Amino acid sequence: MNINSQPFWKDEPDLPVKNPMPWMTLFKIYGVILQILIALLPAVIFWFISPILTFVWLGFLVLIYGLSYYQIRRRKVALAQVQEIQNYAIKNVGASQIGSAIHVAGHPLLQREQPVVLALVDEQLSIYSYENATSLDSIPLKSIQSIHTIAYGDDRVPHIDAIDSAAQALQITFLWREQSCTCLFRRMQKVRPIDWYHAIQQKRLHLSS
Repeated sequence: MNINSQPFWKDEPDLPVKNPMPWMTLFKIYGVILQILIALLPAVIFWFISPILTFVWLGFLVLIYGLSYYQIRRRKVALAQVQEIQNYAIKNVGASQIGSAIHVAGHPLLQREQPVVLALVDEQLSIYSYENATSLDSIPLKSIQSIHTIAYGDDRVPHIDAIDSAAQALQITFLWREQSCTCLFRRMQKVRPIDWYHAIQQKRLHLSS
């Protein structure tokens, strides 16, 4: 991949969650075997009608399974390319923590619902676009006044004070040009809100000690 032409960041494609339970893996294997047997059953029936129909059906099965394999292979290649882009971004900016998010509102230099990349670099939280490694803004950790995880209840009422591992958003209040500014980030990928909270708090407490 040409490093000069690739974007600064790319999110991983949505993949099904792998179930680590052995019995689920065994059940999946049995499911595949059953699918193959069901697919071959018409071939046996067609053989008694006309061998030509059998070969046509087998050719159709080869085409279907070939396309399925191609899609799986294509997805693996795409995932490998995303991983390469993300690894280069980490090395490029020297981030100890990096991930994407949607800026809901609050930061004066960002747009509403703007996709951004957050990176914890040394003593600051840097914000990037997906396109290049030029930061849109950098928030010194010493200027952060407060940080909260946001968990939404069934009625979509935000719960701010609770430190929740299932939190869906992160709220940061910091000094921007000597004024207090509060911004909210949601749909955080690669790094969860609770992990951002922990990493930033660790750095803040270390700097203040």
